[in-house]
Amino acid sequence: MLTERGQVAMPGDAKALNRQKMLRVIRSGKVLTAAEIHMMTGISRQTVMRFLQHYCELGVIQSMGFGSSTSAGGKKPELFRFCDEKKILCINLWPRSVTLAMSDMLGEVDHMKEYAHQLSDDLDENLRDVRLMAGGYLAAKGISLSDLYGVVLTVPGTVDYDTKALRYNSQAPGWGTDVDMEQKLRSVLGGHLECYIDNAGKAAGRAVLLEHPAYEAGRVMTFFTTWGISACLIERGHVLNGRDSLIGEIGHMIISPSDDVVCGCGKRGCLESMVNLPRVRQKLRDLGMPEETCASMTFQQLFGLSDEGDQRARQVTAYLAHCFAVALQNLSLAYNQETVVFQGDFAWADEHFDRCLKEELAQFRYYPQGKIFDIRYDRQRLELLAAKGGVSKLIEKYFTALAQG
Repeated sequence: MLTERGQVAMPGDAKALNRQKMLRVIRSGKVLTAAEIHMMTGISRQTVMRFLQHYCELGVIQSMGFGSSTSAGGKKPELFRFCDEKKILCINLWPRSVTLAMSDMLGEVDHMKEYAHQLSDDLDENLRDVRLMAGGYLAAKGISLSDLYGVVLTVPGTVDYDTKALRYNSQAPGWGTDVDMEQKLRSVLGGHLECYIDNAGKAAGRAVLLEHPAYEAGRVMTFFTTWGISACLIERGHVLNGRDSLIGEIGHMIISPSDDVVCGCGKRGCLESMVNLPRVRQKLRDLGMPEETCASMTFQQLFGLSDEGDQRARQVTAYLAHCFAVALQNLSLAYNQETVVFQGDFAWADEHFDRCLKEELAQFRYYPQGKIFDIRYDRQRLELLAAKGGVSKLIEKYFTALAQG
């Protein structure tokens, strides 16, 4: 037998691999018999029974009694299901809000609550605010910190997934560099908790794999579009990060180096500064749209007007499509993506944006017969996507530890 890395498996490895396979089946949440687990994994019935007995003793799997007898009138099969009722607290600490949600150990996220909150340069102050919000949130649901398995925190900025440090947060530069976010989070919420710190865009991007398992076989790129622009590049189910965790920070890809606006990164013409709301509102003003309309314009409203045929909105929408077409063409040369998924503000793009984007991309002669990659628009709430994606990594850690224990 080989391990997942293709190495010859030692006895302990084989045992862990078998457990991983069976846990993957049981974590579906379905009520199953030993025979069904045997059929779904190809693992011997004897090994399956030992597995079930072991995890029943740990309190992770529960016997549900006996089901109906077989059609031939045989012995009634015993039924089993996953039963660990620990919870995971999901926290999105973002520039203009904090959102809290709860997840069970099977990844079902619910009870999302949003709090207006302005991100400050004082990280400790931000975390104290989160502690107060989390305390009230948990108390309202009759849950204590001791009921939690762990906490997922998503933030802006680059995360070093090896050292688990936050490298830098451009939305709050006062936080500093290489911050031990795990240690800080445990200091305010409790040292017993498992913690996972994630970049908001990568967490939201990872959620796509949960709903579209077929994407794990190819190259997928998700665009996180809200208070910033970033991407999550996923190759065969693995999120790419790079040595400095810069893979995916495409908001700072230069689209027009002669642009008048200097981006927060210090360069001119970055994608993020070319397609943000201030730029959109200014372009609408230049086209003669009334100031009172421009001042409160959102992306969703812009795309709604464009869809209705408003010519000024359509001109701006075509401009936005051009900027993304330039970025996607450049990204194709380095990554050759098969699927692109817009999340957040640009998930509300109308048919005009989609058509302009695809027409410009099709002009690139390196795409065979003008056939470009698949482009999709996911309108689910970004905070929910980020919570789901972050939780999936902490749950993966939980089940890996179970398999090895």
